[in-house]
Amino acid sequence: MAQPIDMFAPKVQVSSDGLEATMTFKLPDGKNDVPKFTAGQLLGFLQAANVSFGIDQEMLARLAESPIYGRPIKVAEGNAQQQGTPGYFEYHFDTSFNRKPTIRPDGTADYMSIKTIETVQEGDLIATYHPAVQGARGMSVRGQILEPKPVRDLPPLIGRGFNRSSDNLTYTAQIDGKIEVNQGKINVSPVHEVQGDVGIETGNIKFNGDVIIHGGVHDGAVIDAAGNVIIHGLIEDCEIHAGKDLFILAGVKGNEKTVIECQGTITAQFIEYAAINCAGNITADYFFKSHISCDGHIQLNGNNASIIGGYVSAVQGIEVNDIGNSFGTITNVAVGVDVERSAEFDMLAKKIEALNENVLKIKKGIEEFDRIGQERGVNYKEDPRRMQLLRVRIRDEAIVLEETKRLAKMKEVIVSGKFATIRVLRRLYAGSNVSVDDHHVSINENHESVEVSKTAEGVKLSRINQG
Repeated sequence: MAQPIDMFAPKVQVSSDGLEATMTFKLPDGKNDVPKFTAGQLLGFLQAANVSFGIDQEMLARLAESPIYGRPIKVAEGNAQQQGTPGYFEYHFDTSFNRKPTIRPDGTADYMSIKTIETVQEGDLIATYHPAVQGARGMSVRGQILEPKPVRDLPPLIGRGFNRSSDNLTYTAQIDGKIEVNQGKINVSPVHEVQGDVGIETGNIKFNGDVIIHGGVHDGAVIDAAGNVIIHGLIEDCEIHAGKDLFILAGVKGNEKTVIECQGTITAQFIEYAAINCAGNITADYFFKSHISCDGHIQLNGNNASIIGGYVSAVQGIEVNDIGNSFGTITNVAVGVDVERSAEFDMLAKKIEALNENVLKIKKGIEEFDRIGQERGVNYKEDPRRMQLLRVRIRDEAIVLEETKRLAKMKEVIVSGKFATIRVLRRLYAGSNVSVDDHHVSINENHESVEVSKTAEGVKLSRINQG
């Protein structure tokens, strides 16, 4: 008896994305004659599977003439949707910088590799906007329209120090200065730039922004900047105040006359005979006979990473190759929160408490004036005694606000030093004195690769496993 033709019908499959249809002919079983199908019949099988677009009629004709058994053959192909391109900004300046020195093959740190800011000149093209390009529809082999994902344009850049074209496509610098971009906001801010050295010839520098000095600083010069300070040459016999970060690419030879105050981080090739106070982290090659204090972490890099002589403290911890030297040079190193800082915190807290009590008393005094005035039907608001109380209250409330902010910052620093340690990767030499919080120990013999931490019993030296 003849077999139903449908039992030999090829299997039609459509890909998950709807862009391809295949036809698979069953392998002959040797028992039944396998019929040949006309191109029209094969087209019917496709239509029965709802395949109606992109059908390869030439392939159907070839399969009708010479079927290919046992493997899927592509017989229809759809058109993929073309995805669009969202609008984007092309920046014509560096937006990322190398703020740490690269380490040379010989293990030394290359501080001249540091790049901290990008500057532009008035009229420079700083950004170009490329508008969104919408995609194109596609079609599946089943005749379904394939929509591309919608893409959007970005709003114009905001910020200051630049001009924008009327079509919002090009942006140019309005002034000479430092340029930076953050979350779609561009700022071009003034920069004070000195091509050579700063000293007697140039005089002191005070600037409400960033300062870039391509030479060195010496001869007792004072630099006072509200922003970042970048110095390419050597620092000698000077005073520097940085409101943000400080980069000293050639190092400090302080001659015991250099004083540095920094509210951000400090990066320096080396520091010798200087007094430094830093609110952030410090990265350098080595310290020599300097007095250095920072509220962050100290990281010394390269083969020469060492602290020799002087006093160095960091609230959040220190990592260094060597502390001290083979000559037994007295070297004092401390981490965490010392007794003086804790006492300062307590004193400030008591000061705020006393001020708050005084403000409360003054408020009661003012209320008493108002109460008596109400009873007597007299307006005491212009009374000199009441006016004086009011002035003192306003003054003390302002002081409380500022001191409370300072107390919160001090608390933040104290908390950050809770688990501070000193990591000495090579050698802690005899003659060094190390402290963690209020615990101290003098080192009487050399120690190799140790971490100094605090326990309930005191200072503990633990071997560092560098394997």
